[in-house]
Amino acid sequence: KTGYAVHISRLSKSGRYLYVIGRDARLNLIDLWLPTPDNVAEVKVGLEARSVETSKYKGFEDKIAVAGTYWPPQFVIMDGDTLKPRKVVSTRGMTVDNEYHPEPRVASIVASHYRPEFVINAKETGKILVVNYKDLTNLKITSINAAQFLHDGGMDSTGRYFMVAANQSNKISVIDAKDGKLAALVD
Repeated sequence: KTGYAVHISRLSKSGRYLYVIGRDARLNLIDLWLPTPDNVAEVKVGLEARSVETSKYKGFEDKIAVAGTYWPPQFVIMDGDTLKPRKVVSTRGMTVDNEYHPEPRVASIVASHYRPEFVINAKETGKILVVNYKDLTNLKITSINAAQFLHDGGMDSTGRYFMVAANQSNKISVIDAKDGKLAALVD
């Protein structure tokens, strides 16, 4: 049993855990290695959500999870094996056109295999946040301007390039996860 209208599921690096998030922002951690797979942790990260991811970088496998919410506009970093919240970060801020946006929702999230980082889309702002989780006390976030209304995205087959549709701008933003920069903004 999981949250309402499950939006996405992510498998942990080891293949042991399945992270499932419903649109009601209920996040479930399912241990697939139990004799009968079952929920081993659950947390509500907000009121409405769409995305979840787990750490994949060497040395951090399955240790950190992140969930992004539509409301409130934020992402929550948690312990990967218990879902204990460690950090809550607001996505409110300026758009790529220098307008303030009070409610930029978090759309898709992916994990880098090149660094201990998550790539997080702040939908309405058009900004892609590269969040380094190596030091949660002194969280380092790099903001990359892309195009407004970022939505769903994923890694290419090499795992190097993250591509995300900015549906209202009619653009596809491409982030180079190895270099941590915008590689292209394609019509």
